[in-house]
Amino acid sequence: MVLRLFGRKEQGAVASAAAPGGVVSAQQKAYYDTFGFVVVRGLFADDAPRILDGFEEVFADENHPRMETFEELHLDQRRVIIPQFVPRSPKLAWLLEDARVLGIVEGLLGPGAEYAESDGNLFFCESSWHPDTYGAPLTRRHVKLSFYLDSLHGESGAIRMIPGTNHHRTPYAKALRANLEDPRGIAETYGVEPNEIPSWTLSSEPGDVIAWDFRTIHASFNGGERRRLFSINFRGPEGVA
Repeated sequence: MVLRLFGRKEQGAVASAAAPGGVVSAQQKAYYDTFGFVVVRGLFADDAPRILDGFEEVFADENHPRMETFEELHLDQRRVIIPQFVPRSPKLAWLLEDARVLGIVEGLLGPGAEYAESDGNLFFCESSWHPDTYGAPLTRRHVKLSFYLDSLHGESGAIRMIPGTNHHRTPYAKALRANLEDPRGIAETYGVEPNEIPSWTLSSEPGDVIAWDFRTIHASFNGGERRRLFSINFRGPEGVA
């Protein structure tokens, strides 16, 4: 699916409301390119009830294949994943053609970006530090649009980002990937617990969109039972990394 530009560019605050049509401002793009993420507040606030209904309907339908994991990354705790998530419900599928979604993607990746899958998640766990680079070609730029469906902050499982680690070839990012790979070795390496690693916590409400580079190192701590998330992934043209 080739994306087209919707709306018009306007000046606006970084990590706040997007311009009409969802097209990001120059400041938001600069913030994203530099730090590896940007939050668009309240963009889908009016649509949040319909989106939440669609999410719950997909998870309630046992005919949809799902994966249940207990990985070391999640401290051996439970996570449930449904792949190819958004097209499974008409209450969600419209997002793939929504002007706000396409405007964010083209604003961050430029023309020629394409849809590259989606997934729905239920977290009964924390997540230690990692990038989402598994199975993804590093020769192409990506953006993940994450929709968290609960009110989240630092003490209830909001995602945390380490700014600048999207620049994955730098010595800084390489050292962090190596030293944070083993959650149980972080204290030995740095003398602090995983949740004390310097980072930026992205508090969010239903209706917010967190746009982030899949290379950015991130984590989540203090999460309660059944945190709800789905993400829509897009990739830019081949050879642009």
